[in-house]
Parts: sequence; C-alpha cells; structure tokens
Amino acid sequence: VVRAIPAAVGYSPEFDRALQRGWRSEAGAPGHSYWQNWTDYEIEARLDPETAKLEGTVQILYAHDAPANLNSVLIHLHQNLHREGSPRSSEQEITGGVTITRLAADGEELSERPMEEGPGWEVDGTLMQVRPTIRLEPGDTLQLDIDWEMALPQRGAGRMGHSNKEVYLIAYWFPKVGVFDDLHGWAAQPYLGNAEFYDDFGNYKVSISVPSGWTVMATGELQNPEEVFSAITLDQLDAAAVSDTLVVIADAASRGAGTVTAEGTDGWLNYRFSAENVRDFVWTASNVQRWDATSAEVANQIWPDVDTDSDDRESEDRESDDSEAQALPIIQPVVDGTRRVLIHSFWREDLAPLWAEQWRYGQQAVEFHSEYTAYSYPWSHMTSVEGQDIIEGGMEFPMMTVMGSYEGQEASDLYNVTAHEIGHMWIPMIVGTDEKRHAWMDEGATTFLENQSKMEYWPGVDHHRVGARSYLQVSEARQEQALMRHGDYYEPGPGYGVASYLKPAALMVALRDVMGEEDWLKAYRAFIAEWSFKKPSPWDFFNTFERFAEDDLDWFWTSFYYETWVMDHAVGRVVSKPTGGATVTIEDRGDAIFPARVRIRTSNGMDFVHEIPVYHWLAGNDRYEIEVAPAAGAVVRVELDPGGYAPDVDRQNNFWPRGSGE
Repeated sequence: VVRAIPAAVGYSPEFDRALQRGWRSEAGAPGHSYWQNWTDYEIEARLDPETAKLEGTVQILYAHDAPANLNSVLIHLHQNLHREGSPRSSEQEITGGVTITRLAADGEELSERPMEEGPGWEVDGTLMQVRPTIRLEPGDTLQLDIDWEMALPQRGAGRMGHSNKEVYLIAYWFPKVGVFDDLHGWAAQPYLGNAEFYDDFGNYKVSISVPSGWTVMATGELQNPEEVFSAITLDQLDAAAVSDTLVVIADAASRGAGTVTAEGTDGWLNYRFSAENVRDFVWTASNVQRWDATSAEVANQIWPDVDTDSDDRESEDRESDDSEAQALPIIQPVVDGTRRVLIHSFWREDLAPLWAEQWRYGQQAVEFHSEYTAYSYPWSHMTSVEGQDIIEGGMEFPMMTVMGSYEGQEASDLYNVTAHEIGHMWIPMIVGTDEKRHAWMDEGATTFLENQSKMEYWPGVDHHRVGARSYLQVSEARQEQALMRHGDYYEPGPGYGVASYLKPAALMVALRDVMGEEDWLKAYRAFIAEWSFKKPSPWDFFNTFERFAEDDLDWFWTSFYYETWVMDHAVGRVVSKPTGGATVTIEDRGDAIFPARVRIRTSNGMDFVHEIPVYHWLAGNDRYEIEVAPAAGAVVRVELDPGGYAPDVDRQNNFWPRGSGE
C-alpha cells in the first residue's frame, strides 16, 4: 500500500444510541420511534420606532415528548449578545440585552436566583435556565409566562436591527425554548454571533403594535387585514395574489398621503399573525419603504402523514434483523393543480435602485426551488426586505429574508443572494438542520440550489464550476478546515466560508456526477421529503444518499467531510506503441479518493470514455494504465474529468498534450 486509505465513517455514540432505540434508521429516514418536542407561543409586542424600544409578553406551552425527566428548561435570550459582559465572537453594539420583568412557571411566580436556592431562573450570557417547582416528565406540558423588554440594536450581528429607525427587521427577539433532542438532550448552546441557530418547530400567535402608518409583515398569516390596511391596499393585495406581473402596493406618494394603512386607535395599529409548524417567528416594520408584490405559481401538493403508519413500520423493523434490507417507499405527494404564493418586496428607491427587479427574482426562486426539490414552497407568502445599515449580504427566516441594498453592484449579485436566502426556506426552515454544529448542511445545500437556479436565470455559464473555484484554490493552498466542525470553532481566515458554503456545494455536484443524476436526485428529494419539519443529522444525510447509491460512500464522506484531503488526478504518461495504440497512465497525486473518468481521442477518429472505479484507488494504488488497441490508431488527446465536476485542485495536469485544455 503506497497511499492513505480513508477510514470508515463511525457513528457518534449518541447517533448509535438513537439507531438502537428506533429514533433514527440505517436507511437515513427517521426511525419508527422518532420524536421531537413541540412549543406553542402566544406573544404580544409593542415597538416604539423613535426609541427602538420593544416590550413584550409571551405565554409558552412546552410539550415534552422526550423519554426523559427534566428538572429545568433552557431558554434562548439571543439579544443578550448585546449585553455588557456576554461572551461573543466579535465586537457588537451594547444595548443592555434582554430585561426579564416577570417569569412564572405553571402559574407560579419565579424569581432570579442561583440553582442551589431551588426553583427560580438565572441568566448566563444568551441562555436562561428556568427551574420549575415540579419536574417535567414525559407527556407533560409546561406553561411559562414571561414579560420582557429591550432596546433593539441598529445592527444585530448582521442579522437583524433597524435602518435610520425607519426600517426594522425584528428577529431573535423573544424568549425561546432551546432544543432538547434525541442526540444531545439539551442541544441549546450560547449564541456568540457567528454560528447560527437550531430550533424546534412550533405554532405562533403574535400580536404586534406599531404606530399608525407603519406596515408590518411577518412569518405566518395576517389575521386582521381589514383592521390594519386601507381598502386600496387590500384591493392591491388581492390583485397581486393572482398576478404574474408587478403590483405596487405602496410607494412614496401613498405613504405620504397616508393611504396605505388604516387609521388605527389612539395612533396605534395592532397586527395579529398566526403561524403553524415553523421554527421561528420574525417581522418587519416600516413607514417609508416601497412595497412591491406579485405571486409565484407552484404545484399544490398534499403530503401524506408519514407518522400515521409508524406502528406498521415499527413492526416491520422488529421482524427484520437487517434494517438496511428494508426497502423504504419513496414518499410522494398528491398533486391537486397549482396554487399561488404571494411575493412581497420592501425597499427604498433612493437607497436600493437594483431592488426594482427584486420581486421578479423572488418569484423565480420560489418557482424554481419548488420544482427542483419536488417540494413546493409550503407557505402563503415569501417576503424580502431591503436592510441597508442592517446587513450587507442576506439572512433567512421562515417566509422572510433581509438583504443589503447592493448599491453599486450588479443585478446578478442581488439575484444571487435572493436565490440563496429563499433557498434556505427548504433547509433549514423545512428540513430543520442544526446550523451551529453542522453549518455545511444548510449553507452547502442552499449554495448548491442557488447555483442550480442561476443556471436557469443566467444561462450560458456553468455556475457550479465557477462556484467551486475558490474552494479548490483554498484546498490547493492547504488552508482548508474540516466540514464536520462546530461553526464557532473555525480559525480566522477562509476556513468557515469554504467549509460551510463553497466546498459542500461543490461536493453535491461531484456526488451527483458519481451517482448519476437520476439516483442522486431521488436521494436529494427523499432527504427533503422524509425530514420535512424534522431535525436530521449528518449521518442521516450520509445514509440517505448511500441508500439510493446502493453503495458504501464512506470514502467520499471521510475524504471530503471529515478530512481536508486534496484530490489531484493527472495524466502521467502517454507511451505510443510502434504498431499503433498506446499506454495511457493516470496518476493519483493527491490524498482524497475519487473515481476517474478519462476521455481519449485517437487519430482514427475514435472518441471513448474509460471509467476508473474508486475501488482501484481504495486498493492502495496511485496509478492506473489504460491500454489503447492498435486498431484505434495513435492517441492524439487525453482528458481527465471531461465534465469538470470532480473536486480536482490542479486541472492543468488533466490534459495531454499539456496545454490542450479547452
């Protein structure tokens, strides 16, 4: 053996336990006994835009379905990132964070005090531990009533805030129960400003009070449009809901004339929203932004309730000693025609002229992503908010995204970020991955989907190959950091961005090339369908693709996800024979294992492709010889990876004669 051989992928002890208990499956789908906790929120909030002060009250019903007893519950207070003394990964505006003014558990008032003093609550950075009087047992529901207030930052870690106190994007703003899952128990971790979020799914009823003249859009469905919008606005929204073209809901003239909203009561409007089965709730408010709208058309899918046959699945699994032998049926929806999704775009004409076409980008992204994933956008609207001063790039939330103005940049830049952020509606908003521990699962999949949509909207360029270049440059320079690393633990430099976005997107394309598009697409779509509104791990992702590949792909996961090995295939020598034909030597000069595809052209006009299986390299070999028959004539050109999707760091040595690359 003359080369390193990638080790088999080992499960974490927590995942192995989940397999044994039927919470997960070797096939990659949720196990017959999969469980997750659930939370219902009822929130009342009031925003004073002039002071950027927000006060609110929330009633939380936490349904505890986990097979464990809990003496305490962990609550996220994300805005404590802006509290003096809180740990954080970078400098942040100090606002004072969250002030808890009242907290009750199951109707009993609790006070702030340390654990040794018994029931109560205490705050450590962005996490609050609540200790009820009675412990929570499986099947119990805990009611928490919390009042709080805070000052909103202008720029909350580049993910929320306000612009000139005339545009607000309110996110990570209420006390939120952390995740208790089947792999980690309490998975809630401090928010330090870099690694993102991991959330349970839940239902929300939210009441938001803002001054008259301010529009609000939020996650979920507006329950009282007639009370907050004018008749003109309601008519325009009705028109947009069935339109393929632009409908202007509000502009500078209508804002100035005060004809966008209702008058309100005592100078205030109260917007009431309801959202079901979402992992977060966010909202935006403004009294100046232009409001464009249109609608997207997607397949009207009715998905089966996969939980209804869990007893049958459990029985089948227990009858088999080999769960991998069970052929899982592919979940398919019933399609009943099409339906419309409202597309909203809020922006300022003087600051963000490129946004004049953003409504069109949002429409295309919702339609394309729905079709490519085979999972239609499930909600009634998708809202994009221009947030100059809040963010330069983009940030995603259920049914909403905030993005920079992109002033001075190209239209394609705004399209790209729109396609990316809307792509996040599938992962992690539908497929609830853990963004903190495994950022590549949502960012990589979304970067792939963004590039795929760009192929349709901006044709003529292979955006996957363009997107892979930066990753391959960093890989060649040996500056990579591994994908299987917590988002807060990357060293300064390109490591986090490459490992979270560029590399996993390129690997999706490379794996598609290995598996074949048909099998890969089945795996990709099955992963989304099977894990919709659930919380998968990397091993579920790996196992799903191996199920459809019908092969062991540990060489791929180990080489590229666990390790930062470099792949470099090269055309070594081409030795012509006196009687015709030649011996073509292909060399593997890197560490990472990958199959090779070799295209050979000869003087007799033959053009054929030779496949070098991955098992040749796994046997320890670092070279492979291809014998070209004399009847083929002289070899005139050799090209490795003619499709261009292998993650090869040096494409210059993929051609013979050297310099013959196209």
